[in-house]
Amino acid sequence: MKRYLTLAALMLSFSLAYCQEAPKMQFVCELNVKLNPALVPGETPHGIRRIIPITGGTVTGPAIKGEIVDGGADWQIIRKDGVAEIDARYTIKTEDGTLIFIKNTGIRVASPEVAAKLAKGEAVPASEYYFRTVLSFEAPLGKYDWLNKALFVCNAEKVPGAAIIRVWRIL
Repeated sequence: MKRYLTLAALMLSFSLAYCQEAPKMQFVCELNVKLNPALVPGETPHGIRRIIPITGGTVTGPAIKGEIVDGGADWQIIRKDGVAEIDARYTIKTEDGTLIFIKNTGIRVASPEVAAKLAKGEAVPASEYYFRTVLSFEAPLGKYDWLNKALFVCNAEKVPGAAIIRVWRIL
């Protein structure tokens, strides 16, 4: 009986250790998203609305390469606590001509001074603010269907005239 209890305890500890393992990630691509200056309708019931037109850019990665199509935007809300809620939607066109829709949501947290510099288009080191997003793809069935079947997280940085977004697939 003692042997069975020991075996059960060993199996349980192995099972718990496996379940608590941190997820692994795999680099997918870097998006260099070109941006026009923000359009600011002003204060809304949710915060200050900013609409940032997406005018193009590039997609570079080991399994996907292409360009960002002009015509998307980031519909940000700047909350009363200064946090920017990101809600960007745009399309990429791969090198082989496949169109893939992207929805990217997240937050950017910065001190008032850093946020003011970013809003003016000034360069600020990414270490001075927190900018993370969750990205989802909507790809047609076929070569890029794997993008529809995974979760993706990103770290991002704002540079003058663009946002650099590094995309990781959670394995």
